[in-house]
Amino acid sequence: MSTDQKTRTAGAPATSPNALRTVCRAAFIWVIVFIAFHVYWYFGGTFGFGDASATVPQTKTVGDWVFAVVISGMFLVGALVPFALHRPWGRAVPRWILHCCTWTGAALLLVRGVAGVVDTVVRDTGLLKNGLMGMTEEQVSGDAHPSAYTQWSGTTIDLYFALGGVLFALAALWYRRSLAHHVAA
Repeated sequence: MSTDQKTRTAGAPATSPNALRTVCRAAFIWVIVFIAFHVYWYFGGTFGFGDASATVPQTKTVGDWVFAVVISGMFLVGALVPFALHRPWGRAVPRWILHCCTWTGAALLLVRGVAGVVDTVVRDTGLLKNGLMGMTEEQVSGDAHPSAYTQWSGTTIDLYFALGGVLFALAALWYRRSLAHHVAA
């Protein structure tokens, strides 16, 4: 049986190590920009939030603090996973953990991004007055009549989440294909 036949029988076509490395680097860069914006907003920056006056949610309860810690942990994992998929040290991490983290990241980011875009579209077109989530424009943006800058900022953030989801999904798919290639080789 040829190598190509073995690869096909492993369940997925092979991918080059360069393709995996490229998509993993793109996912890493996505995470770094994502984290950089969150640090900027934490210190009071407002660019990217339109006319919002406050960009950091208040942490008043233990639940708020737990949520903040979990999200911070997800930032760290999100930065490490793309490299673990293609670097030698990543082989020490069980494959199922890498698959789980990558697919979970892809799913969360895609759901967040696509839902945000769809929510905006159905609210702005009048299809659903209060969008998918049942929230008014004022509840979403803090203003009953937000500026174009605020609306575009929100849509850009939603699209950025969707882009991250696509990058993590591609990384997961290409990681699986690279494993199939190594099994067949």
